[in-house]
Amino acid sequence: MNRNLTSRQTHGLKTKNSIYLAAVELMKTQGFHNVTIGEISKKAGVSVGAFYHYFKSKNDILAEIYHRANEFFEAQADRLLAEPDISAAIISYFNLYAKQNVSTGIDFTKQLYSTGNKLFLNTDRPMLKILYEIIRRGQESGKLFSDQSADLIADDLIVAARGMVFDWCLHDGEYDLELRMTQYFSHVIAYIVRS
Repeated sequence: MNRNLTSRQTHGLKTKNSIYLAAVELMKTQGFHNVTIGEISKKAGVSVGAFYHYFKSKNDILAEIYHRANEFFEAQADRLLAEPDISAAIISYFNLYAKQNVSTGIDFTKQLYSTGNKLFLNTDRPMLKILYEIIRRGQESGKLFSDQSADLIADDLIVAARGMVFDWCLHDGEYDLELRMTQYFSHVIAYIVRS
């Protein structure tokens, strides 16, 4: 896809990425509210004007995290959807969900998991559609109970995962989120998988 971009577009993507990475690094160590746009710009080696060319505010960095999380899940979609063991597919999905949050960093994740962040309400995100599809396929194959819609089951599972990430944030990242997520969903799927 990038082969069709002009050198100016490629430079723009690199600049935007540099700003994003600088912001995430600073926010991980100093916290979202403690970092200024000037500090982000300086770390990225760009002017404040360049920051505002690519991002309207620091909140746009949060939106970029969601965009990149969707890309991350889309890159994993074929593998997740090809998994014949529905339990393994669900556990793998939520292990990836945990990895994504851990990679964001505890301080930044705390900022994301606030009631002011309405991005969680977007049910049209590719990462959620992948989970809906995993559940739908499991129901069609008869491996999952189908007394509830695939969307409702997926939504319930996502709410549980968000709750676990929120708890991880409350505990300042003191436990292994990936391990806890895997253990938790290994128990939860027993209620939705046909034996």
